[in-house]
Parts: sequence; C-alpha cells; structure tokens
Amino acid sequence: MIIFSSSYSQQNDTKYWIGKEIKSESGFLLQKENFDTDFGIAFSYSDTKTLLLFFKIENTKKIIIDILEIDKKELQGNKLTEYCQTIKGADAEIIALVKETDNNSEFYTKIKKAWRANRKIGKFEKIAKRKVKKCSNENYGN
Repeated sequence: MIIFSSSYSQQNDTKYWIGKEIKSESGFLLQKENFDTDFGIAFSYSDTKTLLLFFKIENTKKIIIDILEIDKKELQGNKLTEYCQTIKGADAEIIALVKETDNNSEFYTKIKKAWRANRKIGKFEKIAKRKVKKCSNENYGN
C-alpha cells in the first residue's frame, strides 16, 4: 500500500512537484473561511494511482503546495470524498477514503482513512478516522 505525501510525483507523462502550476486538472476550492488566500485540491489519475494536488492560488495561478498519492488498490470498493463532518461539525479541509455502498444514503459513515488539507501549514496530514463522523454522498438522490 502506497499512501504518502511527497514533493515530487509523476503521473503518466505529467510530472508534478511542489511549486509547479496546475494547468487543467479537475478539483475544487476549499471554503475561504478566515484565510486571505484561496486553496483547493485537484485530482490526477493513472492506472496505478490517484494524486491529490493541494494548491493555493497566487496571482491567478494554482500552485502545488503538497501531493498525496493513493494507490489504486486502496480505492477498490472504496471512494475518495470530501465535505466531511467531525463532532465539531462540517470541516472543509477533510478528505476521506470511505467504504462505497450500494444504497443511496445521504452520508458515508464507514471511514477507512482520512486526511486534512491543512492550510495553516500547507500540507496534507493524516488524521484518525474515528475523528470523522460522516461524509456527504454527492450522488444522494440521483
């Protein structure tokens, strides 16, 4: 199982490193909250791994500040999701690997692993899965 944060990674023919600008990957922006800078997470996929690219926006450019690699084997029967909640409520910085379910429930509750895109330190950090209570199912109701 390969799950780590790094400063350099290669996906297919694309190389990523901290400080590189992201041109056209899918992803989302984190809620601004009390930060002056916009932050987000972009995704890049290959046959063997998924990369989560933690970025901040500087002068309209998305600049990578950390990289999290997840082995595709970890995704079998599971999925990555955001919009998770802790006992304190919704937390925009949390991304979780959850057990995929066949039912159309509003939330995923079987958390396998979780990370925080910590904007204060500019890094992904692993957090205890027991701290995450549930994550929204973006397909709920479809």
